[in-house]
Amino acid sequence: MKKDGILIDSSHDKPLMVVTSVLKNQNEVLVLRRSIKVKTMQDKWAGISGYLEKNEDLLSRALTEISEETRINKDELILRKIFNQLNVQIHNELLLIIQPFCFVSNTRKVALDWEHSDYAWINHKELDNFDFVPRFKEIITRCLKELR
Repeated sequence: MKKDGILIDSSHDKPLMVVTSVLKNQNEVLVLRRSIKVKTMQDKWAGISGYLEKNEDLLSRALTEISEETRINKDELILRKIFNQLNVQIHNELLLIIQPFCFVSNTRKVALDWEHSDYAWINHKELDNFDFVPRFKEIITRCLKELR
Protein backbone atom coordinates (compact mmCIF):
# COMPACT_ATOMS: atom_id res chain seq x y z
CA MET A 1 0.00 0.00 0.00
CA LYS A 2 1.27 3.49 -0.82
CA LYS A 3 0.83 6.52 1.38
CA ASP A 4 2.27 9.85 0.24
CA GLY A 5 4.45 8.00 -2.27
CA ILE A 6 6.02 5.73 0.38
CA LEU A 7 5.39 2.02 0.49
CA ILE A 8 4.15 0.85 3.86
CA ASP A 9 3.06 -2.40 5.43
CA SER A 10 -0.72 -2.56 5.04
CA SER A 11 -1.09 -3.58 8.69
CA HIS A 12 0.71 -0.45 9.87
CA ASP A 13 0.07 3.26 9.43
CA LYS A 14 3.71 4.08 8.75
CA PRO A 15 6.96 2.47 7.60
CA LEU A 16 8.54 0.08 10.07
CA MET A 17 11.65 1.22 11.95
CA VAL A 18 14.44 -1.33 12.37
CA VAL A 19 17.69 -0.93 14.28
CA THR A 20 20.78 -2.65 12.90
CA SER A 21 24.01 -2.83 14.85
CA VAL A 22 27.51 -3.65 13.67
CA LEU A 23 29.98 -4.85 16.30
CA LYS A 24 33.67 -4.37 15.61
CA ASN A 25 36.48 -6.14 17.45
CA GLN A 26 40.08 -5.57 16.37
CA ASN A 27 39.86 -5.26 12.55
CA GLU A 28 36.80 -7.45 12.12
CA VAL A 29 33.04 -7.10 12.34
CA LEU A 30 30.47 -9.62 13.52
CA VAL A 31 28.03 -10.99 10.94
CA LEU A 32 25.17 -13.37 11.71
CA ARG A 33 23.46 -15.90 9.43
CA ARG A 34 19.69 -15.67 9.72
CA SER A 35 18.15 -19.04 10.54
CA ILE A 36 15.42 -20.85 8.66
CA LYS A 37 13.14 -20.18 11.64
CA VAL A 38 12.80 -16.45 10.89
CA LYS A 39 10.09 -15.11 8.57
CA THR A 40 12.28 -13.15 6.15
CA MET A 41 15.75 -13.20 4.64
CA GLN A 42 16.47 -16.79 5.68
CA ASP A 43 20.13 -17.86 5.32
CA LYS A 44 21.23 -14.30 4.54
CA TRP A 45 24.00 -12.72 6.56
CA ALA A 46 23.08 -9.67 8.63
CA GLY A 47 23.90 -7.54 11.60
CA ILE A 48 22.09 -7.53 14.90
CA SER A 49 18.65 -6.20 14.10
CA GLY A 50 15.18 -5.75 15.48
CA TYR A 51 11.97 -3.80 15.05
CA LEU A 52 11.45 -0.74 17.20
CA GLU A 53 8.60 -1.26 19.63
CA LYS A 54 6.13 1.35 20.91
CA ASN A 55 7.46 3.93 23.36
CA GLU A 56 11.03 2.75 22.95
CA ASP A 57 14.11 4.70 21.91
CA LEU A 58 16.40 3.46 19.15
CA LEU A 59 19.55 2.97 21.22
CA SER A 60 17.71 0.98 23.90
CA ARG A 61 16.29 -1.32 21.20
CA ALA A 62 19.75 -1.78 19.66
CA LEU A 63 21.27 -2.74 23.02
CA THR A 64 18.36 -5.10 23.78
CA GLU A 65 18.79 -6.86 20.41
CA ILE A 66 22.54 -7.22 20.94
CA SER A 67 21.96 -8.83 24.31
CA GLU A 68 19.17 -11.12 23.08
CA GLU A 69 20.85 -12.24 19.86
CA THR A 70 24.48 -12.57 21.00
CA ARG A 71 24.45 -12.48 24.83
CA ILE A 72 26.99 -9.64 24.66
CA ASN A 73 26.30 -7.27 27.55
CA LYS A 74 26.11 -3.49 27.05
CA ASP A 75 29.03 -3.09 29.49
CA GLU A 76 31.25 -4.76 26.88
CA LEU A 77 30.29 -2.24 24.16
CA ILE A 78 31.31 1.27 23.20
CA LEU A 79 28.96 3.17 20.90
CA ARG A 80 31.14 4.79 18.23
CA LYS A 81 28.71 6.07 15.62
CA ILE A 82 25.02 6.46 14.85
CA PHE A 83 24.64 6.70 11.07
CA ASN A 84 21.91 8.39 9.06
CA GLN A 85 18.84 6.26 8.48
CA LEU A 86 18.49 4.18 5.31
CA ASN A 87 15.35 3.06 3.47
CA VAL A 88 14.99 -0.55 2.37
CA GLN A 89 12.08 -1.76 0.28
CA ILE A 90 11.06 -5.40 0.77
CA HIS A 91 8.96 -7.28 -1.79
CA ASN A 92 7.43 -4.06 -3.23
CA GLU A 93 5.11 -3.98 -0.21
CA LEU A 94 7.07 -2.90 2.82
CA LEU A 95 9.36 -0.02 3.50
CA LEU A 96 11.78 -0.44 6.36
CA ILE A 97 13.64 2.49 7.79
CA ILE A 98 16.97 1.19 9.06
CA GLN A 99 18.79 2.97 11.88
CA PRO A 100 22.42 1.77 11.81
CA PHE A 101 24.64 1.76 14.89
CA CYS A 102 28.35 1.02 15.06
CA PHE A 103 29.81 -0.36 18.29
CA VAL A 104 33.22 -1.54 19.40
CA SER A 105 32.96 -4.80 21.31
CA ASN A 106 35.46 -5.74 24.00
CA THR A 107 34.63 -9.43 23.52
CA ARG A 108 34.40 -11.92 20.66
CA LYS A 109 32.34 -14.42 22.68
CA VAL A 110 28.95 -14.89 21.03
CA ALA A 111 26.03 -17.11 22.08
CA LEU A 112 23.38 -17.14 19.36
CA ASP A 113 19.63 -17.27 19.88
CA TRP A 114 17.11 -19.01 17.60
CA GLU A 115 17.11 -16.19 15.04
CA HIS A 116 20.59 -17.09 13.77
CA SER A 117 22.30 -20.33 12.80
CA ASP A 118 25.92 -19.18 12.50
CA TYR A 119 28.22 -16.22 12.97
CA ALA A 120 31.61 -15.02 11.79
CA TRP A 121 34.05 -12.23 12.54
CA ILE A 122 35.15 -10.93 9.14
CA ASN A 123 37.41 -8.22 7.75
CA HIS A 124 36.78 -5.89 4.81
CA LYS A 125 38.50 -8.25 2.34
CA GLU A 126 35.89 -10.95 3.06
CA LEU A 127 32.74 -8.89 2.39
CA ASP A 128 32.21 -10.25 -1.13
CA ASN A 129 32.13 -13.83 0.22
CA PHE A 130 28.78 -13.32 2.01
CA ASP A 131 25.18 -13.00 0.83
CA PHE A 132 23.96 -10.10 2.97
CA VAL A 133 20.49 -8.71 3.62
CA PRO A 134 19.83 -5.54 1.58
CA ARG A 135 22.15 -2.61 2.33
CA PHE A 136 24.02 -4.38 5.12
CA LYS A 137 27.31 -4.48 3.19
CA GLU A 138 27.02 -0.70 2.85
CA ILE A 139 26.50 -0.35 6.61
CA ILE A 140 29.53 -2.56 7.38
CA THR A 141 31.70 -0.57 4.99
CA ARG A 142 30.66 2.72 6.61
CA CYS A 143 31.36 1.33 10.07
CA LEU A 144 34.80 0.02 9.12
CA LYS A 145 35.76 3.38 7.58
CA GLU A 146 34.58 5.22 10.67
CA LEU A 147 36.70 3.07 13.00
CA ARG A 148 40.02 3.04 11.17
